[in-house]
This record gives sequence, C-alpha cells and structure tokens, in this order.
Amino acid sequence: MSFSLDLTKPLSRLGLAINTVLLGAVFYGLSVGAYYYMSHTLPESGAHAKEATVKAALVEKAVAKAKTAAKGKAFDEKAAVAAAEAAAEPEVKKQAKDIHHHAVEGWAPFAIFLLILSAVFFAGFLSVYVQRRANDGGLKGLWIFTNHLGAWALAGFVAFYPYLAAHGLRNAWAPVFIGGLVLLLPALFAGEGHHDHDHDHDHSDGHDHGHTH
Repeated sequence: MSFSLDLTKPLSRLGLAINTVLLGAVFYGLSVGAYYYMSHTLPESGAHAKEATVKAALVEKAVAKAKTAAKGKAFDEKAAVAAAEAAAEPEVKKQAKDIHHHAVEGWAPFAIFLLILSAVFFAGFLSVYVQRRANDGGLKGLWIFTNHLGAWALAGFVAFYPYLAAHGLRNAWAPVFIGGLVLLLPALFAGEGHHDHDHDHDHSDGHDHGHTH
C-alpha cells in the first residue's frame, strides 16, 4: 500500500481499499466540520447579534416613551429599562426565527461551496489511486472511465452527506453511493502485477534476438 500520487506506481487491491476508506474518513470529517460551521456556528453568531440589536432598539424606544410619559416627575431609569427588557422578550422571540432563517440563508452558498471543494479534492485524490490500481490490474479503455465515474460518485455522496442528512435526502441519494461502489468493483477486483508483467513483456519483445551462426 502506498499513499504516493505517482501514477506510475502500482497499487494493490488492499491499497485501494484502505486509501478509499481513509480518504473517505478525512473528507467526511472536513465536510461535517465545514458544513456545521457555515450552517450553525456563523449563522447563530450573526443571529444572536441581530437579536441583541433588535432588543436594544425596542428597549430604547420603550424607555424613551416611558420617560416622556413621566413629564418631569421622578423617573427610575433602571426600573424602566428592566420593564422594557421584559416587555421586549416576546417580540424578540417572535422575530428570532426569521432572523435565524435569514442568517442561515446568507451563509448557505458558502457552505455548499466548501462541500463542493471537499468533493472535488476527494474525487481527485481517489481518481489517482483508482488509476494506479487500474494500471496495475491491466484495465484499459471503457473500464477506466467507469472506475473514475465511480470514484467521483462516491466522493460526491460522502462530501455532501452532511447536507443530505440535514435536508432528509440521505436515502434518496443513497443509490449514488451504491452505484459508485459498484463502478469501482472492476478496479478493486482486477488482478495484480499486470503492469509489471506487461513492462517485462515489452522489454523482452524489444530485445535483439538475432544470432550469428
């Protein structure tokens, strides 16, 4: 097994299997972290800041109104602020859902962009290992295309899994994952050492067999 990206180096069946699992784990983790950060951490931080701004505006307005109503009489500002904050809570909670929704929508394109990057890099690395395995297994022509298609399908599903799970689309897109695995089977179960054998055969064919009698 080798983690080299050199296409000329052969890769065994076990090597492809282990590399696929390790790459899947790494990029799945990156996708989960990126998606959570973009769909929860940043939006919630922005939403809380917006809620605080809305609450402050409501309290300021209520206190100013109460102060005006006092008409020069003794005015307890601390009590007025406390009362205004308590009165503002229902309105803030009412707006909180919309505020959070808009915050999530604002960061959604960035979340998708990071998932696309994860899928592209995962598929790119996996394609290298698939090509090395195909070379070692002596696979040529259409088989190579189908194996790479399987690698990209598998990588896309794994990278976008957090998004699919969050939107209830996991089962609907599961055939993509299964199809990717099926398309990888030719490379996974192809023979080993064909690359070296073909190289030796070509070398022997190019050798001068002429003899002088």
